[in-house]
Amino acid sequence: MNIKQFMSHTLIALMMVALSRVLISGLDSTDFVIGNYLWLPIGAAIFSYLLFGFKVFPGVLLGYLIAEVIVEGSIADISQREVLSRTMSSLAPIFAIGIMRVFNLSNFFDDNKVNIGHIVFLVLLSAVISTLLKTFFVYQSAEKFLADPVGHIGSYLVGDMIGGIVFIYIGIKVSQLFFKK
Repeated sequence: MNIKQFMSHTLIALMMVALSRVLISGLDSTDFVIGNYLWLPIGAAIFSYLLFGFKVFPGVLLGYLIAEVIVEGSIADISQREVLSRTMSSLAPIFAIGIMRVFNLSNFFDDNKVNIGHIVFLVLLSAVISTLLKTFFVYQSAEKFLADPVGHIGSYLVGDMIGGIVFIYIGIKVSQLFFKK
C-alpha cells in the first residue's frame, strides 16, 4: 500500500469517528458515570477497521480526540480521563477482532456479502471490551463511579451496542449505494 492510500484511509476513519461523535454530543449526560445511549463512534471505529484494517488506528484515535476538543470547546477542557477513555474505545474493536480471529470467527464477508451475524457479534464483543477496559483502567477510582458501578457499566454497554449496530447498519447501506460489491 502506498502512502497516499494510507493517508486517505486514515483521514476517512478520522472523519467517520469525529463526525459521529460530534453528531451525538447533544445526547451526552453531564455526569460521566452515565454513558451516551447511542455511542455511534464505536460503530465508526469498527467500520473503519473492517474497511481499512488496523493501520487506521491513528485516524480513529485522532478522530475521537479532535471530536472531544470540538465538543468540550478547547483542548484545555480535555481531561486525562477522557484521553484514556478514547484510547480504550479505539483499541477495543482491535482486541475484539483479534479475539474473533483466534477463534476463527472473523469471516465478516462471505462471497462478497456482509456476514451480519459476525459483525453483530463483533459489535457486542467490542462493547463489552470497551466498557470493561474503561471500567477497570479509567473509572475504577472515580468517586462518582464507585457510587453506581452497575449504572455506569450498563449505560456504557448499552450505548456501545446500540450505537455500534446503528452506525454499521447505516454504513453498510450507504456503502452499498456507492459500491456494487
